Amino acid sequence: MFENIKKDLYFSKMQLLFKKGLENGSIVPFDDEFYEKMSHTYISCIPVSLNIKYLKPIVGPGKCYDRSLEMFFCFEESLLVRGDNKDLELKYGKENAGHGWIEIGDYVYDPSLLLRFKKETYYEIYKPYNVSKTTTEEYKNCCDSNKQFYEDIVNTKLSDFQPNGRKRTDLGLMIPLVQGIAEMGTNEDFKRELNDYLKLIQYDERQVYEEMNAQFQKCFNR
Repeated sequence: MFENIKKDLYFSKMQLLFKKGLENGSIVPFDDEFYEKMSHTYISCIPVSLNIKYLKPIVGPGKCYDRSLEMFFCFEESLLVRGDNKDLELKYGKENAGHGWIEIGDYVYDPSLLLRFKKETYYEIYKPYNVSKTTTEEYKNCCDSNKQFYEDIVNTKLSDFQPNGRKRTDLGLMIPLVQGIAEMGTNEDFKRELNDYLKLIQYDERQVYEEMNAQFQKCFNR
């Protein structure tokens, strides 16, 4: 009973702090500038901005580590942060308290809430513990595979997905899937932004499959 009272008090205080943060501007939604900066980084041939903004309902819970990593790739000055949050511990138990986010300067960017927090506000509300922070250099120097993955991501350009680009054939599997997700939903902004991206890369499903087939035949005939 005493534990339940403590839990109720924590969540009541958490709600008050969150409301105060919204009112005083220390908690705000990701803005257009933030999304625009993420639109120039591509993972699985999709701009990170589209994934973060629109695909969260699709991937379900427990993907904050992946989503925060994608955001981390977009900002060289960011810190990749892992920690256990008090609210998750109280809701789901200590074994499920883990969360991932990024920090840039005095701000926390939460990939699940799609909100930017003043760092002190975030830590006061969610009381993270067992926190670890990784810089870009630390991530790259961790192992060769990390460095190769990071370098590939940050060096991938829009032109790589345009006709005859080095990653053009990657579109064959991912784009139809994302198009299907967009069409099943009702978010017109998602459909519009996806179509704008497809126009930029001059996407043509038939042509992409022809390139994939040509590449397959070339490998097969070696």
